[in-house]
Amino acid sequence: MSSPFTSKLDTNYCPTDAEVLEIKSLLVEPTRRLKNLDDEIADLQKAIDKLQEERDSVESFVDGHKALISPARQLPLDLIREIFVACLPTHRNCVMSASEAPVLLGRICSLWRAISLSTPRLWSKLHVVDPVIWFHSPLLEKKLAQRLETTKTWLERSGQCPLSISLECSVHNLNQFPPEDSPSSIIPGAMQILQALIPFSRRWQHIHFSAPLWMLWKTMSHLREADVPLLESAAVYHNLYVHFDDPAMESPGPFEILRGARISSFSTPGNFFVPTRFPVRWQQLTSLTIDGPPWNVGPDLNSEAILRTIARCPELRFCRLGINDGENTEVHSQHPTVELLSLHTLELHCVENMGPTISFLLERISSPKLRSFTIRGYMETQYPGSLAPFFARSGDLEILEIDSMAFSRAALTESLLGLPPTIRRLGLHNLNNRWGIAGPPALADETLAALTPAHGLPIQCCPGLQDLFISHCTDITDEALLHFVTVRMSERHPTLLRIDVQFDRVMEADILPTLAPFIESGLNISISHLAPVPARLSPWLGLADAPPSDDYTPSQPAW
Repeated sequence: MSSPFTSKLDTNYCPTDAEVLEIKSLLVEPTRRLKNLDDEIADLQKAIDKLQEERDSVESFVDGHKALISPARQLPLDLIREIFVACLPTHRNCVMSASEAPVLLGRICSLWRAISLSTPRLWSKLHVVDPVIWFHSPLLEKKLAQRLETTKTWLERSGQCPLSISLECSVHNLNQFPPEDSPSSIIPGAMQILQALIPFSRRWQHIHFSAPLWMLWKTMSHLREADVPLLESAAVYHNLYVHFDDPAMESPGPFEILRGARISSFSTPGNFFVPTRFPVRWQQLTSLTIDGPPWNVGPDLNSEAILRTIARCPELRFCRLGINDGENTEVHSQHPTVELLSLHTLELHCVENMGPTISFLLERISSPKLRSFTIRGYMETQYPGSLAPFFARSGDLEILEIDSMAFSRAALTESLLGLPPTIRRLGLHNLNNRWGIAGPPALADETLAALTPAHGLPIQCCPGLQDLFISHCTDITDEALLHFVTVRMSERHPTLLRIDVQFDRVMEADILPTLAPFIESGLNISISHLAPVPARLSPWLGLADAPPSDDYTPSQPAW
């Protein structure tokens, strides 16, 4: 549209009174036309909306009927059920949640729901959590009733399948026995859940119960071996704050269900381990865990006691042990060598002195098929001895996880030099340093140098190393790490696949750009440092009404 005022648009020109009247007259027709166009667009939009609604309806009709003849609908029912079972978690039991299988499968359509409800294997794994509300509330009773009903319904759907069940009990208000004549409303929720599980005991295959000991004994003491004919693995854990106020708990009898002829895996916390209390058939165990946090491993669980226990388990394949060799521990036993010819994984968590564990326990274990070994020390003691003699007897070792702060620097270096050539994964964890325990770090440049071959020479230490993990490191420099990776990756046939290093210090040099060619060729590298604390330059510092400042970071971490 033409206008005599086009050249004046988007300028600071001020029209005269006569020009104002001319402009108003000029806008009459365009304004009317604009309104007509808006009305036409609105009418057309109504027509489009109606057509879109009709299209959506037709599309839904077509898609629904196509689904009836889709290949998925024509799959054999047994195959569909196998696919559904493959959707279940493999590393744990199923939770009562609509966000994952099997519950999720029943929320897709009526056909899937019918298939899932008629497939017992989908409901043969269950994790039950005792609901927690830290004050009395009708909501707690409602949630508990819902969990109980869901537990019963879930297990009834499992038909006659063997069951895998785990129970996680809350720690709130569970230390005292309820009176024998207590109404169900004041019986702890976990106890009611346990009582609901008892009728299914003949189908228990794997159980992991975490609840106060008095509750486990009170609820399950009447069960015998014949009541759990399918039981293969049992994990019995308890609340850390248990009190033994009831006379019945002063000398609890043996846990009779553990006499089962099929039990091959047993787990329990270290502070309650008494062999007579758990009458498992030790000679048939393939997996044994006696562990817990440091405060859960008492002084009775020392190297001698551990050696006597594992000597009864010749078929062990997996073994995780907490050991408490205190500063005053003296080894008197001349126990003969224990042969664990099938053992492939050994994990030792030393609460205090690591010396007796290495010099006494490991010297008396023969495990020629050992593939994975973990040893950690929680205290400040740095053992001057080396693990090299043990590694010399473990010629097929592939995985090593070690707490470097438990050793002196020389001992750690000697241990690494003694590793067999089969090592594929190496984890060096400066765990004690993470908690601020004093002492010179054993993990330093010279330690890493033991794994770094001289230029042009073949690799002598861990030639097949694929994965290196280092955590909470302070004394390895960025340059030493760069040199290690560069030399290793410059080999004719490099084996490194992954490097993961967590520094407990700020970055001294950015080595990632130099490593870029190796990363592009497939090396997975993760390097993290602590962020530097910025300068505190705000002129408002110390004033209550100080504005937020980006240049302030607390000097201490918020634990």
